[in-house]
Amino acid sequence: MSAHKTNENRLLRSGTLNLAEIKVPILDDVIPPILEGYIPHQHLDTALEVVIQKLWDGAPQAGEYNIVEILWSRSGGGGVSPFKERWDGPITKPFPFSIFVPRDYLENDGTVRLAYRITDETNQSTTSDYRTLVLDRTPPNNNVTPPNPAFPVGLIDEAYLAANPTVKLILPAYNGRRPYDRVYYYLSDRSPPQDMAPNGFVEFPSETSPLTLPIPGELFRLFPSGTQYVHIRLQDRSGNRGPRSDQTSIEVQLSASPSELQALVIPAMSSGLINRHDARLGVIAIVQYDNWQDGDFVTVRWGQTLLARQSVTQVPFNVAIPWARLIEDGLGLAEGAATYTVTRSGSSTPTLPSPPTLIRWDFRVAGQDHINAPALLNLDLPKVRVFGEGSQTENHIDIRDKDRRVYASVLLYHRPRDGEVLELFWGDFPNSDNPVARYVVDTGKGDAEGVRVEFSDIPWQVIVDGGNDEKLRVYYSTFNGVNEQLTYFTEVTVDVVAPLVLTRVEFPSANIQMFINCDSVPAMWDHIPIRIVPETAFRKDDDLVVEWQGYEEFAGGGEAITSTADTLTHRLTEEEAKNGYTFKQSNYEDKIKPIKSPNPHSSGSSVSVMYTLWRKTRVIGSSRLRYAKIDRKRAGVNYCGPDGDGPET
Repeated sequence: MSAHKTNENRLLRSGTLNLAEIKVPILDDVIPPILEGYIPHQHLDTALEVVIQKLWDGAPQAGEYNIVEILWSRSGGGGVSPFKERWDGPITKPFPFSIFVPRDYLENDGTVRLAYRITDETNQSTTSDYRTLVLDRTPPNNNVTPPNPAFPVGLIDEAYLAANPTVKLILPAYNGRRPYDRVYYYLSDRSPPQDMAPNGFVEFPSETSPLTLPIPGELFRLFPSGTQYVHIRLQDRSGNRGPRSDQTSIEVQLSASPSELQALVIPAMSSGLINRHDARLGVIAIVQYDNWQDGDFVTVRWGQTLLARQSVTQVPFNVAIPWARLIEDGLGLAEGAATYTVTRSGSSTPTLPSPPTLIRWDFRVAGQDHINAPALLNLDLPKVRVFGEGSQTENHIDIRDKDRRVYASVLLYHRPRDGEVLELFWGDFPNSDNPVARYVVDTGKGDAEGVRVEFSDIPWQVIVDGGNDEKLRVYYSTFNGVNEQLTYFTEVTVDVVAPLVLTRVEFPSANIQMFINCDSVPAMWDHIPIRIVPETAFRKDDDLVVEWQGYEEFAGGGEAITSTADTLTHRLTEEEAKNGYTFKQSNYEDKIKPIKSPNPHSSGSSVSVMYTLWRKTRVIGSSRLRYAKIDRKRAGVNYCGPDGDGPET
């Protein structure tokens, strides 16, 4: 045996080895720790865990052993050890090492001294420091109805509370009193009282502390003036709570406080479930109570979440529930209760909570969530890809795809689940009213995150009806049966429809021979009307673009008079898309007056007009040219004009 080991054994034999204190987790690991050693009563019906925290110095080596023993001493004797084992060296037990004291040892009330002892093979021992445990199954006053508390006065009014911020009740002595007993007090305006949470408690650290219950005076404002009642319950440090006392009555005459709190009205719960659509619209809780005053504050508890208090400017009063608070208890599916309290200005005591209102929510989505939730548009979802088996070009569809398969595909999002639905939309982003294809998730067929899946085929008529577009927006939604998400769009080139041939323009001021002359109404120097007749292809916000060109001769004959070229534009309103539109060419000096022939023997000049219908950057169709004869010439060398007839200047 080494000299070092011999020295350690000598320490053990002398009983001076330093052992760590034995640990009791249910006392030491709670916050705050229970320093007084009172075992919580709910732990007295199961084995009690005690812990040797570390292997001691001088532990036995090969050929040696220690006896490890738990000491459980009650007053009047050592008692039988709940644990005693021989541990042969070298000790390989895991530390900290837990030992469980059987329930039988916890059966009887009393005080226990707890330690552990290490004895070596020479019968020399060392004992850890003792610690005291208190086993208590019996509530204060031996579980008998406690005495009634007594009020110091017979009337509580404003004058009394002004002089006494707390109302000090006196409690007679009771049996079985111990340090750290608590007296819970309950206020009510009913007799007998309803089951309720206590309004507060007083803890008495010593058995000799005066039994005075200081109750905040503001608590008496929680109920209407008249007869109010107080009763108590006693509870010891181990958590044993006894029966309630009889009620003691008191007359109260105080100014009216917030009362008759009605249960919150939550319009979003009209369907029985709050979802993301409700959250986007805004979830509110409507507060209504009696005796409102300017300066009242309301505090709403939404499930387990306490909202910041708000000033009540009127009743009924709407409290908005922000998205961050809606999801604080999780995305769901879950349910809870919503209540509120009201605090009067100048008081720190809120009313009792309102009756609860059921809240039930489900904010889960198909696919990964996003930072802008609950917004419908989720930029984090994969974008769709469109393909035609005729054109064989990604995100390009043309006439070669007619009678061939046209479809969209997408990489599946995060954690897809059976039955989730993806719906595809062709143009009109971000409208989600008219899906053109769909896909239903089926994990049994291998659907998983990152797997590319194909929507049902896109009908050719849908593509034709959507028309040509250099950047058609194609997108999809996800739906889990409750909540929808919308993806960002993919731009698809569509070239499947030939431009429409639209009806030629009309000249309302021309005569039957299509002459616009000196006798036309309105006079051409005022303006020449150009009528666009309605077409079924017209839509609100379409653009009409008119092209005007003058010529030296009839029907576009001779040379074009380039200075008269003009373009007129107009964006259709909804009414104009139905009824058509009339342009006015009112630039007489530059675009009408110069339309004449340089040949004095010419029979007349003309103008051509056509128009094109545009939908954003896409041409929907064009009209053919329409000619009108422009004739300002009178007999001889005179011309008509705004200043009358005369030679042309």
